Amino acid sequence: MRDMWDAEHTCTCGEKMHKKKFVLEGIEVRGWECRKCGEADLHGADAQKVLVLNKLKKGIPVKVGELGESLIIRFPKELAEYYKIEKGESLILKAENDKKIEIDVE
Repeated sequence: MRDMWDAEHTCTCGEKMHKKKFVLEGIEVRGWECRKCGEADLHGADAQKVLVLNKLKKGIPVKVGELGESLIIRFPKELAEYYKIEKGESLILKAENDKKIEIDVE
């Protein structure tokens, strides 16, 4: 499947748009910008990542379960997809303070 990043884009004013990297919500996203009128168009997949990250920043409630003698948490699908976490992967848990745990994805 061809990535739209490789396609040529034309602005509504009729000019050819040029590839450009933008920073949106602290994340670099690909897009195109018209040098004539300044119109910008973001790459759909990159813009979607920003939307998902904003949702994740607000927090997603999860329940704690039990498996044998261990406690487990389930990762919501969108969190696993965003961070590319798959079954069997190792993560690093760190205590940030007495109310917060940090998870490092390697």
